[in-house]
Amino acid sequence: MSRISIIGMNRQQVRAAILVLSFILMSVTFAYISPYGMMVGLANGVIAAGLIFWILAFALTFVFGRAFCGYLCPMGAEQELTDRIVRIDLRTVPYLRYLKYLLAILWVGGAVFLAAGAGGLILDPLFGMGSGLPPWPAATYVFFYAVTVGVFVLVIVLGRRGMCNYFCPMSVVFMAITTIKDRIRIPSLHLEAESQDCISCKKCTGACPMSLPVQEMVEAKTMQNPECIVCGNCAGACPKGAIRLAWFWHDK
Repeated sequence: MSRISIIGMNRQQVRAAILVLSFILMSVTFAYISPYGMMVGLANGVIAAGLIFWILAFALTFVFGRAFCGYLCPMGAEQELTDRIVRIDLRTVPYLRYLKYLLAILWVGGAVFLAAGAGGLILDPLFGMGSGLPPWPAATYVFFYAVTVGVFVLVIVLGRRGMCNYFCPMSVVFMAITTIKDRIRIPSLHLEAESQDCISCKKCTGACPMSLPVQEMVEAKTMQNPECIVCGNCAGACPKGAIRLAWFWHDK
């Protein structure tokens, strides 16, 4: 086994362990990243943990790309764990993908509207969370279980990462930032490939949790796709080591 293959395997083992841990801790961490808690906080003139978290996550995307989606997101973890049990290819549903853009507009627009109408904001990261440790308020658990069940249903109905592909409003913001940092070539985590080493086996495409046409991207020398979550699955699956994760840009 080549050194590149070993590195790819180890990376994916680490990623899988992080995803499992993220899913196990979801009932605890959810309160800190909850869009619901964020919006309730803004409605009460408070900068809650959720708002702080998402601002930080979006800012880090300029450096790490969509690594949060690929390594840390508990909903992403739930989708990939479900996919390991019930492998369902992503279903193509015409026009449904536009729904997440509408949800993003409503989410971001709603946050701006609530913040503007609050007449001033105060910082309270533990707003609505008591001491900052579970048990959480009943409303938080209701939202948590609704999202958990909803994500599972979306994977069963729509296939691999169905929520990410069709419903996640946060992904739209991640995609916009990724597009910006890729276009202006900010040193950051991204995919690169040596198209001449590609043997068109399509193992990279099959390994992509976002169902991207990776092999076509390699041959076309266009590895930048805002839907890419820089998980590195494709790099680990490539038998020739033609795909790699990189920090600095190497123009061909």
